[in-house]
Amino acid sequence: MKFHIKIYNIDIIDCSSCYNLIFPNPQSREILLEMILRIYESGVISRIGEFTFLFDGIELQSPKVLGESGYKNEDDPSKFELQSGVKAETNKLSGLYVEQKEDALKRIKKTSSIRHTQAFYIEPGLNSIKQAIQYIRLLYNNQRDLLPDYLKNVELDHFRFSGGVIWKMNEEWKIRDGLCDNIDGDDTIGVSSIKSDMFFGFGNSGGDSSDIYTFPWYLDHLNAITKVIDEIAPGKFIAGPEELPELLEFEVWKKVGRKLVVGDKEKYKENLERFDTYTFARSLDKQSEEFFKNKYQVLKEKAERGEKLTWIENLELTQNEKIVKALENERDS
Repeated sequence: MKFHIKIYNIDIIDCSSCYNLIFPNPQSREILLEMILRIYESGVISRIGEFTFLFDGIELQSPKVLGESGYKNEDDPSKFELQSGVKAETNKLSGLYVEQKEDALKRIKKTSSIRHTQAFYIEPGLNSIKQAIQYIRLLYNNQRDLLPDYLKNVELDHFRFSGGVIWKMNEEWKIRDGLCDNIDGDDTIGVSSIKSDMFFGFGNSGGDSSDIYTFPWYLDHLNAITKVIDEIAPGKFIAGPEELPELLEFEVWKKVGRKLVVGDKEKYKENLERFDTYTFARSLDKQSEEFFKNKYQVLKEKAERGEKLTWIENLELTQNEKIVKALENERDS
């Protein structure tokens, strides 16, 4: 009797996610387009899921793209086809189940009427992401003869992009028996070029607890993305979580050249506690600040009178004291 044993990296099996940004926000549509292209082409992305380009009321929608677990949960799995072979591999679709074109067209027609947009089908995978980026560049350069008919009269002010991926850092536990176990909304890229702002953000499954900040694979992931965008605008942008300024401020992380690394390991727990407390205190509105201050004062006076506190009250007293001190330090600074 044969049996197989598989060992997965249990450190990164987590259904929660961290959201990351490019700092500072790009102020160029061309740089945004190049970031999408280069990051999708690079080794930091292993597989490409469903994606959408939206510009001025027109959507380019790829078919649904599922991992094995999503495929098994579908009402009608016959609508999907497993992608394999050299072409699927180079298009970053190998091991994924892709919705049949005729079924995708029916679904897209329904969703476009609900959203009041004109939606058009685009093939899945890397090649079509390249094609859509070329369409946008042609519109910006007013080279309309090279565009499909439905785009020739578009007046492009801005564009948006959203897409699902399997990051290379997660490949070890996402790929099982040659198939992608799942590709879902946790691992995403979101881009927008609007009149008021330019934005590039990305999520990755792997945990949003503070423990993630010490994991080498997570820092390697961010540093790899920074390395890609350095090819576009050397030294100008860096990839990091939304809390990156605070992580550097409280020395949970530090920058060494262009890389993010863990800060002083001996002071890590202390720095992390300060980071957690101060970022929480900074997020409070006036009403919430008063609540924590009053709660702390009540518990403090109770303890000073010699009254016995429950273990929960002792915990609240300690936590609220840190929050109040952080609020006072913020005010003084």
